[in-house]
Amino acid sequence: MSAELAVPPRFIRAMKAPAYLGMCLDEFNKTVRPYVREFPIGKQGIGFDRLELDAWADAYVESRAIVKAANQDNNRPRSERQGKKKGELPWPKKQSQASSKCRTASGRSTKSTEENEFRRVLALVTAPKQSSI
Repeated sequence: MSAELAVPPRFIRAMKAPAYLGMCLDEFNKTVRPYVREFPIGKQGIGFDRLELDAWADAYVESRAIVKAANQDNNRPRSERQGKKKGELPWPKKQSQASSKCRTASGRSTKSTEENEFRRVLALVTAPKQSSI
């Protein structure tokens, strides 16, 4: 089996250029098109040079990239259990919010009222329909 190298085309048609850069047509027309050259392909086609699009993308990333702190820990353990010292609990103890703020409320129970309402609605729904005659 011969493995041929896939060579990307040098010229990219106008309708495929936004997808090449990973953006929608409107954003491409507003952000990229004013800064790159375009040329005719055939009678009606418009093309862009892939290398010029790449150069635009490099400049865009360079000017807009967010600088991150050098000491930022991007390799933190994904699990809370990892990175613990020997003898520590594998999972941190978390107190339920409800248990620490448990209060008793005064008032009348609505359970029986809700049950009666449910029974009334259930009877209406399951009752045979009356004839319209």
